[in-house]
Amino acid sequence: MPKSEYVIPVGFLLALYAGAAHAACTVPNQIVNGGVVDSAPVMGDFNAVATCLNGSSPAGAQNSIQLDNGSGGFAAAPPLTDGQLLIGTSGSAPSAANLTAGTGIAVTNSPGSISIATTGVLGGGGADWLNGTAVVKPVVSNFTLQTSTTPPTSAGIAGTNRGMVLSTTAAVNGSAMMAEMNAPSGHWQATMLAVYTGGLSPYSMPSIAVRDSVNNKAVEFGVTAFGSYDYRFDYLITSGGVGLDSRVNDIMSQDVGFPQPAQPIWQRLTYDGTNFIWSFSRDGEFFIPAYSVSATAAITNLSTIGPAVLFQPTINQTWSASFQILSWNVISL
Repeated sequence: MPKSEYVIPVGFLLALYAGAAHAACTVPNQIVNGGVVDSAPVMGDFNAVATCLNGSSPAGAQNSIQLDNGSGGFAAAPPLTDGQLLIGTSGSAPSAANLTAGTGIAVTNSPGSISIATTGVLGGGGADWLNGTAVVKPVVSNFTLQTSTTPPTSAGIAGTNRGMVLSTTAAVNGSAMMAEMNAPSGHWQATMLAVYTGGLSPYSMPSIAVRDSVNNKAVEFGVTAFGSYDYRFDYLITSGGVGLDSRVNDIMSQDVGFPQPAQPIWQRLTYDGTNFIWSFSRDGEFFIPAYSVSATAAITNLSTIGPAVLFQPTINQTWSASFQILSWNVISL
């Protein structure tokens, strides 16, 4: 049998192997052109190359992911199920795993695809006011009750299944109540979802309040009624007592199209180091600024912040009132 029938196939197999793997494949016998070739060394070389090829062939079951085993061959990660990815681990082989959904996120795994979506309802049009992904349930023990010198009758704060409630059994004229916590140092943002039940006309106002505990003054931003027909946004300044006794001044914006306090309303008060910016939202995602006023125009020390209700004055003094706080969140900026 001619030499070429032995030499060429061995070289061809070596070329195939070299294209498939980077590790060297050593054959036991060197065959040189012009030399005497016996079938035994040729078959030895064929067997060595076959062993090398077998060592570099795909590992594991069908559809396994191939990994370098560190010895010039392959190791296998198991076949991936719907939506699985290879997740790296420092110093170790990657592992097959699915993405884990966080709060407010839904992950749907399908053949060849992964869908990621929010579970809250996006704003615009028919947005859900509750927006569960944005709700931060308030803890009543984090708040302290403050009232005007003459408090609303039986004023108090209490925890509820949905958050907490600031309530009174009678809305005494010229009185106020506030559930307060320390304001953060630096810049901050307070976001509240709340709903009010009780008399509104003419000046009862559920609000977000900031109190200056040094000079006994306060400012309040909120949504209330104006007369018997319209609703208004109001920026109110109070003083006396702990800062909640008397109305000093207010700046209101009036429109029949404003949301009613008897509906759940998202409110946000931001302190940017210079101004108070008060905004409202119907869905907890898209906030519309309504006021931007100097933070030091009325108070010097931003001591405490919290939900408040002011009856300044009210024509329904015998009515009970409650301010249900469904979400409260204060963050530093």
